Amino acid sequence: MNPFAGRHVHLMGIGGCGMRALVPLLRRCGATISGCDVADSSTVQALRATGCQVWLGHDPAHLDGVDVVVHTSAVASNHHELRQAQANGCDIMSRASCLAELMRDHRTVAVVGSHGKTSTAWMLAHLLRSAGRDPAVMIGGAGELVDEDHVGGDDWFVAEIDESDGGFGHVDPRIVVVTNLEAEHVRHYGGFPALVQAMAGWLGQVPEDGLVIAGTERLPEELLAACRCPVRRCGIEAGEIQAHDLRLEAGGGSARIRWQGRDHGRLLVPRPGRHMIANALLAWAAAEAVHPGIDPQALATCTPIRRRFTDQGTVAGVRVIEDYAHHPTEVAATIAAAALGGGAVHVVFQPHRYTRTADCFAGFCAAFDQAAAVVILPVYAAAEDPVAGPGARDLAEAIAGRRGADGARVQHLRQIAAAVDFLAAHARPGDCCLVLGAGDVGRVIEPLRAALARGRS
Repeated sequence: MNPFAGRHVHLMGIGGCGMRALVPLLRRCGATISGCDVADSSTVQALRATGCQVWLGHDPAHLDGVDVVVHTSAVASNHHELRQAQANGCDIMSRASCLAELMRDHRTVAVVGSHGKTSTAWMLAHLLRSAGRDPAVMIGGAGELVDEDHVGGDDWFVAEIDESDGGFGHVDPRIVVVTNLEAEHVRHYGGFPALVQAMAGWLGQVPEDGLVIAGTERLPEELLAACRCPVRRCGIEAGEIQAHDLRLEAGGGSARIRWQGRDHGRLLVPRPGRHMIANALLAWAAAEAVHPGIDPQALATCTPIRRRFTDQGTVAGVRVIEDYAHHPTEVAATIAAAALGGGAVHVVFQPHRYTRTADCFAGFCAAFDQAAAVVILPVYAAAEDPVAGPGARDLAEAIAGRRGADGARVQHLRQIAAAVDFLAAHARPGDCCLVLGAGDVGRVIEPLRAALARGRS
């Protein structure tokens, strides 16, 4: 039974990537969509352009005629708009439970993990499409050439599943891809061991005729101990399915795939970095499980994902790259990928959430070691209140302290104008400027391009 047909569904926090991705899937089910968010954004504007009513701010008046309200985990249970929805008799659903309903009539490939979920899910979907399949697709990022997540025409559903709030427990997948698992979002669980335990229990519920495909790095071994189904490990020169003969270049990478004693061809990855080859290998393994005979070279034509090493152009010989990296592991990997271009790498980083900045502080201090000049912007709160512990200024001072006499090349700057002037003063032709973070750090890009152009004119 379709619980959304002919009903008005209101999404609280519609501007977030996870909520936005529900819109085309709900429309396919015959729902009318509205939503609200605390701030305007390119996502909000794009949704309005498709005819979706989106309000800024929260107000019970938004609920006139609404049948179903879907909310993120960031919305407190006593929120005034949510309380009014309950009083109005609306059905109330979390994002995770809504997604589970949308998946109900599909065989699902769930992609989970601390890092690489979006890229892995998107490459998996591309490989299946290249083989003639037409899965429904829901990911956190968006393809540059795709306005909305694909609703699909066959019975497979490829979904990026967030582990931040335990929502994966609502999903009943046939295949699970686990990229990795690190100490991220641990406050929700009460610690990393509890996160591992929760995900291990969920993986143990994958049916015996299902499959778990897991990476070989940054993954606790106990995570897979309870699996009833086959487990297939994939890694760079490790695991059952291996990538070897790696070629890492500024424009992308490649590796040969070895499995079951034979070579399966060369994997062509249109984004640079060792981590992207690991993601692509997992994507190929999952696609091969769904549709045997997948051509690994098909990834060469995979359209890019916004904010995943997105090339924002070269100005006065300096490349400007934007990336969503917001965890120490991701920051270090993205800087290493940028360094493949041969020049110095300069970074402007906007920490995302007070809790992550404090909890991952030690990792962040070391993550920028390969960067030349570094600007740390104020924390992007993402609806959080400040917490006890180190913040953005502390992070900049700690990174500078690791560098001794070179510490002046690391600054905590509150204003974008000051940040772009600092980076432009350090950048030289052949260098790369990285714009990193999961908040609104993209506001830096155009001023940075302008500053680079002025400096070389």
